[in-house]
Amino acid sequence: ASEVTINIESSLLSVPDDLISAASAFGLDPLTWVLEGGDDHGLVATFPAGAKLPSGFTAIGMVQDKGDDYVTVDLVAHPSQGGYSHFHN
Repeated sequence: ASEVTINIESSLLSVPDDLISAASAFGLDPLTWVLEGGDDHGLVATFPAGAKLPSGFTAIGMVQDKGDDYVTVDLVAHPSQGGYSHFHN
């Protein structure tokens, strides 16, 4: 509805060492778990460019004019294959 694309910059995401170790043990990319896995929910919000972020918030990307995709990671379309879909029957 907002007609924007959200670009997440993977280098700005905090990935705990324990998560990296666990993903490695299964031969998986920990970024997949960060973007799509688990039932832990974090608050994501948008703020005007250049705004001082409230305490506890960390910039992880930016809002861009609508492109071909709704979500990109490092400017590449992210094909969501996991996580919960509110609109899936």
